[in-house]
Amino acid sequence: MAESANDLLERLSRLESQQAGLQSSNRRLRLIAGALLVFCTALLTMGQSSSGISDTLQAQQFLLRDSAGKLRGAIGVTRDGAVGFNLDDSDGRTRLTVDINADGTPGIDLFDQAGRLRATMALGKAGEPGLGLYGPDGRLRTALDIPKSQTPGLAFYHENGKPAWGAP
Repeated sequence: MAESANDLLERLSRLESQQAGLQSSNRRLRLIAGALLVFCTALLTMGQSSSGISDTLQAQQFLLRDSAGKLRGAIGVTRDGAVGFNLDDSDGRTRLTVDINADGTPGIDLFDQAGRLRATMALGKAGEPGLGLYGPDGRLRTALDIPKSQTPGLAFYHENGKPAWGAP
């Protein structure tokens, strides 16, 4: 009987050890199953969101970068309510801007290789068009405008900015 009590104690000890091992394996299995569930849910969610094309994309600013990551253009809304876009050359200088000012007046500006304004076309508040051509020093050299209900005007300017000729 003493032998059977020792066998029983040995067997109980072995069963307790096996139970502890099973509990540890069960915990690991639950952690792995939980991680797999989270991973599969994430994959399904990403798959559903990338399967269709969104009808709308919203932002206050979009930036255009080349393959090297260099900024080459932007479109956006400023704090004062103006909206516009600009395109830059490979050296990072703005060469073209198109904008609508906060007061609603649109304009287009062209810049040379040095980044200086060389030509502009705009509409005034009442819709009157204007065109300006600038010299390499940034001074206005030629202007053409059509004031509302008046005769169109054409003017040429000397290099120093003083009027050279104008009509009317």
